[in-house]
Amino acid sequence: MQYQGQNNNSRRSSYGMAVNQPVRQYPGDPNIYLYVLNEWYRYNPSNSEIGGGAMGMVYRGIRCRDGAPVAVKRVKDQYANNPQIRSRARLEASLAFRHPNLVEMIGCCEWAPDYGPIFLLSHFVHGEDIDKYLLSFTNSSVKVEKVCLAICSVLDALDYVHSKGIVHRDVKPSNIMVENNSNIRLMDLGIARMNGGNKFSQVGFIGTPEYSAPEQILRDQNGGNSNINVTTDIYAVGITFYELLTGKNPMACPTDVETLTKQIKEKLPASNMIPRKLMRVIWKSTEKEQGLRYQSALEFKHAIQNALVPEMSWTQRAIQWMQNHLWLLIGFVMLLGIIIFSLLLMLTR
Repeated sequence: MQYQGQNNNSRRSSYGMAVNQPVRQYPGDPNIYLYVLNEWYRYNPSNSEIGGGAMGMVYRGIRCRDGAPVAVKRVKDQYANNPQIRSRARLEASLAFRHPNLVEMIGCCEWAPDYGPIFLLSHFVHGEDIDKYLLSFTNSSVKVEKVCLAICSVLDALDYVHSKGIVHRDVKPSNIMVENNSNIRLMDLGIARMNGGNKFSQVGFIGTPEYSAPEQILRDQNGGNSNINVTTDIYAVGITFYELLTGKNPMACPTDVETLTKQIKEKLPASNMIPRKLMRVIWKSTEKEQGLRYQSALEFKHAIQNALVPEMSWTQRAIQWMQNHLWLLIGFVMLLGIIIFSLLLMLTR
């Protein structure tokens, strides 16, 4: 799509560019220029995408003022003129959360309020998707620990998001980025839902089938009354947790219909790649009934941390019991001493 150049009546920013049209492209220049919150940004759509999903593709761009890198997500053209999609895009751009485990949004840029291209800008994260990052730990003894630490960071991010009244609704490996080989960033709140609903929360199935909780799938069948809440994200984290530990999504089927049916009816299979205590944690997080799951991200996180504590040997348990019942032991020894002393006195008479 080509955008008209600036005209003589256009208001100009401090960088000499017209701002009456926030999305611009000029003849002979491959870049698309975007005006967001009094700043100009640009990206080259002919360059390879750095990511993407069901809603749009992500490109690397820069801030014109100083060359700082940014991520530019362009909503796919087939969705751009859909009012609900535009509303979701604006919602994602408006979620200006600051948290070490979330990607910080910059804002939204639209060709026009009701039609045409729409772009979402966020700070650029130097890293890679978590599933790619974990490939280097495939046969490592520390893989389980690495996955658990990453999932705990995701749960920290969700705890923050949930405290703001937001349900993510699309937690999955491709939305988890490992920044600089260490920090975890949860991305893509593009289909997030405000607790209590909003003007577009009743529009069809929304989510990724391989990670969607039963209530996301059944909401239309229940008259739109399915309770999508924090436990919906808990379920998706549980599926993601399983996949990162095993390298396989337990609900994936050849067709979406089969996958969604499996999500509703089937329990996750046990895996010898997952320690027994962690498997129990994952099963609880992916219960089909919401009330049986962990009820908060922090509860889920604490369950993971407890599962990582090594089981004690009988000797260690005995020592711990004695430490916990020290005064009882002292009393028992004293009583035993008195009894023995009394017996000795009786024998010497």
